[in-house]
Formats: sequence, structure tokens, C-alpha cells
Amino acid sequence: MNLLIALRAARGWTDRDDLRRSIADYADLDDTAFDRQFSRDKAALEAMGMAISTTSWDDPFTDGTGYGYRIDDAGYALTQIDFTPEEAAVVSVTQSLLADTALESDARSALNKLRGLGEGFALDPADDSGSRTPDAPFAAVPAHIAGTVFAGLLRAVEARRAVAFDYRRPGAQTSRRTLEPYALLTRGDRSYVVGRDVDRDAVRTFRLTRIQGRLRSAPRRRDGDYGVPDGFDAAAHTTLDGALAPHDEDARNPAVDVVLAVAPGRAVPLRESAHDAVPTVPAEAPTIPPGWDVLGLRTNDQSAFADGLLEYSPSVLVLAPDSLAQHHVACLTRTADSLDALVGQPPETTVGEAGGDHA
Repeated sequence: MNLLIALRAARGWTDRDDLRRSIADYADLDDTAFDRQFSRDKAALEAMGMAISTTSWDDPFTDGTGYGYRIDDAGYALTQIDFTPEEAAVVSVTQSLLADTALESDARSALNKLRGLGEGFALDPADDSGSRTPDAPFAAVPAHIAGTVFAGLLRAVEARRAVAFDYRRPGAQTSRRTLEPYALLTRGDRSYVVGRDVDRDAVRTFRLTRIQGRLRSAPRRRDGDYGVPDGFDAAAHTTLDGALAPHDEDARNPAVDVVLAVAPGRAVPLRESAHDAVPTVPAEAPTIPPGWDVLGLRTNDQSAFADGLLEYSPSVLVLAPDSLAQHHVACLTRTADSLDALVGQPPETTVGEAGGDHA
């Protein structure tokens, strides 16, 4: 930083000896140490995008060559920054995800500076200062991320921090899970965390909107006490919530080919996980609605797969195997019964409504 100040303050070329005398960090260095430090400082400034101009001349006093340096306005000024609306949205969303972290104030300051450049970074719609440009697109956190533990899991992935959380799958009770998170990814409008389920000692995928309550650090664990396997591919493990990828199957649960019919434009995660080839539809399969697509997938946990299909109903029809279709129908029935029971419950009454407090 001192080198930058010295070069910007100079009105013309500044030679090495003048810089060495004027910058305190250089004063006590011998020739060799000065050359190394001076070279590192120049490289650091150039890495930040500041162009250092150089010149040379014949020194009549030493019969040697003199070298001069300067940073002119063109080499110091920030180049024009152009953001597309999509890029501006990504930057704004990143600032939102850094809320409640050590980087929150820096991220907010950086975004405010970009807004000052008029590059399409809109203010929050709730801002009533009148400084928001009406036509500027406001970049809000996507609905499938807002209100979830996305930011906390992002920090956990970066810190290699094992976490614990309550998780509820469709038709099942909430259970506590301990996870070593490897990666976060998005399938369509759904976000997932992929990692090693400590209790099951296997890679599992969890949908963020099904994580209940707060994310907590796993007890008796330290940041960085686990690693991500070499060559790990999160996408290969993301078929349905909790379902294993084909290479995670064990001998007790051999992989099963699944054939589904999917409504047009629906169930994007299933479409992305499907095989490229169109599978054969069994003759005894249910009638496929007009316009629906046929997909082929594989699973070694039909119960978990059937549970995962609930989130796509009624846009998915199981064509094969029949055992999976029965699992799916059972899940739908169980869910419908639970809803009916919930709707049929009488409203809760207070003590006063039940006759008053006779204490």
C-alpha cells in the first residue's frame, strides 16, 4: 500500500532510490532484500489490476542505467463494469446469503458501491428512500432458498463442519440427522445438500425445505475433521431425497429399474436423473395420460423412492415395477389419511371456553 501511495503522489517518474528512501518498509533492507520486497510489492499491485509504467535512462553520475516508475490515471482508474441483469441478480443474492456472517458488512458495502455506479443493482423494495430506480430489477433470494438453512449449510461446506438437524420426509416422523456436508446443488426449483450421513455411514441427499428448525454444529466435532472423497460427484447422488445412487447400493438391496410417466414440464429433478434411452413400458402398466413423458430411472431403496415421489404428485404415475407402484399408493393413502385426520380434529378450546378456571 505504501508503494501505491508513493507512486500515485509523484508528479512524474520516480526512481528506485527515491522509493527506497521515502518508504519506511524499505529503509532497513539490504540491497538483496529490497529487490525481493520491491518485486513482490509491484507484483501485488499488478495482480490487483493496477498497471505500473516503467522507463529507463542513462545516469551520467554513475554511468549506469536508471529506472523510473509511476502509476498514471489510466493505470489506476477502475475499468468500466458492465453487469447483465442476471449477473447483478447473482451478486445481490450472494450478499443476502452472507447475512449474519462475518462478511455481512463487507458484502453490503461492496453492493452499495456497485449501486452507486448505476449498474442495475436495485435496492430492496421495502426501501422507501426514493433512491431506487423503478425499472431496475430487484434481485431477491429465490423462494426455494429463502427461509431455508442454505446459508448455514454453505458455510458448513466451506469449513468442513459436521452439522445436526431435524429432518422430516413425507409420511414419516421427524428424525435427528448428523451430516458431513459435501456439496449444495439445485435441481429445478429445489435445493439439496449432499453428504455423508454419519449414523448410516452412507452418502445421502436432503432437500433443504424439509430441514426443520435450526442447523446446529454436530457435538464433539471440529471444523475440518473430515474430507470430501476424491472425485466426488454430488449430481450422481441426487435422484430423490434419501435415495441412494446406483453405485451406493449394497447386496441386500439390488438396484431396480423404474419406469415413470411424468406430466409435461413437471418433475424437473426426475427428468435430469433419468436415463437417456426411453424405457419399455410393460403391457400391464396403467394407461399413460396424453402428452406425458416416459422416464427410466434406477433405485435400490423403493420405499425411499416412493416417499420422494409424493412431492411430485399428481404429476407422476408409476408404470413399473408393480412393487414400487404399491409403495407409492401406500404413501399417498397414508398421507391422505393423515390430512383427513388433521382436518377432522375439533378446534382446541381454552380453559375458559371449557367452563372457566374454578381455582
